[in-house]
Amino acid sequence: MSDQYGWQAARWPAPAPTTPAPVGARPGQATAAAVLAFVQAGLFLLLVLVVTIASVVGDGPGSEVGIAVLVTLAACALAGFDLLGGTWLLRGTGRTMLLVTSCVEAGLLGLLFLVALVDVSTGNPVDPGGDALGLVVVLLLLAVPVVRLVLVLQPRVAAWVAGRQRTRTGPPVWAPHLGQWVPGPAPAATSTAAAVATLVPVGVLALVATVALAVSGSSTVVVDDFGTGYTGSGVPSDPPSPGDADFDVRFDGDARDCHDGDMAACDDLYVETPVGDPYEEYGSTCGGRLDDETYGDCVRIFGPTD
Repeated sequence: MSDQYGWQAARWPAPAPTTPAPVGARPGQATAAAVLAFVQAGLFLLLVLVVTIASVVGDGPGSEVGIAVLVTLAACALAGFDLLGGTWLLRGTGRTMLLVTSCVEAGLLGLLFLVALVDVSTGNPVDPGGDALGLVVVLLLLAVPVVRLVLVLQPRVAAWVAGRQRTRTGPPVWAPHLGQWVPGPAPAATSTAAAVATLVPVGVLALVATVALAVSGSSTVVVDDFGTGYTGSGVPSDPPSPGDADFDVRFDGDARDCHDGDMAACDDLYVETPVGDPYEEYGSTCGGRLDDETYGDCVRIFGPTD
């Protein structure tokens, strides 16, 4: 701009405004969904730690070590994807990962809840209170991915993520010579680094847990005449005592004899007790010497006495 004499007016740099730059704020639903993903990942990793520690201190999975390893690997995988999906959603990189993991977790936990519900309804639970508590825990765990899925599917979250993916620029910066905010330089791509930083620790935990479970798995303690191996500690466990809720004076004598090495008493205990009774399992596992039930074959496996 010039005056009537043709002189160019000086343009001074505009001062930076006191208000922050106009940016598209992250919706609260996106933040809540990411937080729920982190919580779910923490629960999965806690499950892995509990199973691993239990196996190391001696209360291992026994012959079901394969199932324990499978559950451990699945839990670590879901935890890793939850952490990655939550991180990507917070950064506005995308929501697909969190959508997929939410659907998978909701399906698996829903199936687990139905199986547990049918088992409690039609079976003969030894501890009804404990089974009811387990159902409540599974139901609460199921609620987390369901709520997270609803939050991620909100239109505001979808619009915010789409807007972030369209711009691909950094935070706005003030341009004094223009007197306005302008898009900042695009940030360096860090998705690969974030994925590595998230998944490597989870992978290490999965490897350690798998090795611990494999090493602590019960070994074969006896082989029968048909060459079938049976795993377990080989050491009898104590039968229910008079102060226990499961104690039954009718079966206590055979249980004591079974504990002391009378395999015929173990088989009698299995035959004489009701299905699902703790004494039936005690006799069928030959006094707790084996991991799996023998269904009245303790004499054939161990001989008349242990």
